[in-house]
Amino acid sequence: MVQIRIWVLYQIDGAQTKSLDSEAAVAENEVDELNKLIADGLSFHDSGNVEAARDCYLRVLEHDPRNSKALDLAGLLCMQCGEPDAAKEFYKSAIEVEPDNPRFLLHLGILLLEQDELVESESVMQQVLELDADYADARFYLALNMRATNRREESKEMLELACTLDRENSNFHKWLGLISMETGDLVTALEYTKTALELDADDVTAYVQLGGVLCALEDLVLAEKALRAGLDINPEDIRCRAELAAVLIETDQFEAAKKELDTVMSKGGGEHGNALSSLALFESLKGDEKKTLDLIEDAMKVDGKSIDVLLRAYKIFTKLGDPKKANRVLDELQDIAPDDPRVMGLLLD
Repeated sequence: MVQIRIWVLYQIDGAQTKSLDSEAAVAENEVDELNKLIADGLSFHDSGNVEAARDCYLRVLEHDPRNSKALDLAGLLCMQCGEPDAAKEFYKSAIEVEPDNPRFLLHLGILLLEQDELVESESVMQQVLELDADYADARFYLALNMRATNRREESKEMLELACTLDRENSNFHKWLGLISMETGDLVTALEYTKTALELDADDVTAYVQLGGVLCALEDLVLAEKALRAGLDINPEDIRCRAELAAVLIETDQFEAAKKELDTVMSKGGGEHGNALSSLALFESLKGDEKKTLDLIEDAMKVDGKSIDVLLRAYKIFTKLGDPKKANRVLDELQDIAPDDPRVMGLLLD
């Protein structure tokens, strides 16, 4: 799920983004009041007070149903609250008022991307870039769309363009690191991931990614250090702890791995593919074939597109002597990331 940061995508600058006919319909003495309601709503929104934010946006729309800013923000709120259909209607209403506003189109494009409506999302993102070719966020989300449709080289090029427009954006560098790894360039993946951490030293997901790159480079000692650094920042991060457990298993630190897995499962790891697959790997070493198979199949149901999960599934099915399932997993890996060095390594075995 793509995380939307309100103050990044929508900062109040005092500008009124209503159409002329809408603004004419609102008495001049109400404009300041409506703008204040929007500002209050944004403040509540950013602090997580969803109900108060909703009330502010609805009060604006009661006075001015065509207030494009309130429509767009209501869409963001619905999107974050898991109401995509309502979000889409709000976004479309905002775009109807201001069809040439790239920000409104971007938000609609992100929603479509999250809903796996990839053709429609790409079309909307292209509209954004026609309006503003230097819109870095639009290039970023278009790159994610390209990755989702297995066009990783195109995705990488689009991300590089986004980085040239916003060199201080750690997220852009992190994703470039991931896609570089998936396209077989581990050295570049390492560089981009390190840069992401230099720009944002508190990003646990970047530490997880660094651990993955280092594992691919077969430096498990540094991988363990990277993952422990991530847990120092957020001990509650399930994926980071699950990946640490997997590294500990690979380095024969079984007691330490069991401790991490026990912690993960006590914190809801049963809903995470990485946690389930790491636990399956651990159980395979104990010889419990049924439990191992149940766990890895559950992991694939939860996150069947995760390269880490599928790599562990391949290893487990191979270990258990089930070449049919192993080859099926390998085919899936080749479809997702054929140039990933970890996948290529399996083909050479």
